[in-house]
Amino acid sequence: MIQLAKDRPLIMPILLAGSVISIGLLIYLFGNFREEQAVKKCMEALKSEDLISAYQLWGPTEEYTYQDFLKDWGEQGYYGQVKHFHILRSKWKGSGVIVMVQINNLRKPIAFWVERKTRTIGFSPTDL
Repeated sequence: MIQLAKDRPLIMPILLAGSVISIGLLIYLFGNFREEQAVKKCMEALKSEDLISAYQLWGPTEEYTYQDFLKDWGEQGYYGQVKHFHILRSKWKGSGVIVMVQINNLRKPIAFWVERKTRTIGFSPTDL
C-alpha cells in the first residue's frame, strides 16, 4: 500500500477532478454549437432576404419544396420576413438537435430540428 506524506498536498487528484469538471462543463455549454450555428446561418440568410441560400441551408427535399419554404418564410409567408431572432436553447435528441428560436415578436418560440450528420434544418416534431 502506498502512503503519502502527511505534509504533501493531494495536488494531482484535485487537478484531475478540476479538469474533468471543466471538460464536462465545456461539453455541456458548447456540445450543440455547430447545430446552433447552422440555424443562425439560416436565420441570417432569411433576415437578409436571401431565400435561396436559406433554403439550401434548410436542406431541400421533395417533401418540403422551395414553394413550401416560401409559403412559410417568404414576404407574405406564415412567419413572414425575419427581422430579428434569438437562439434560446438547444437539446441533443437521437440523431439530431432541437434548437429553440424566438423569431420577431412571435408569442411562442419555434423548434427546429438539425440533423447532426448533415446539418440540415427542419421543423422539429417536438418542443423542448
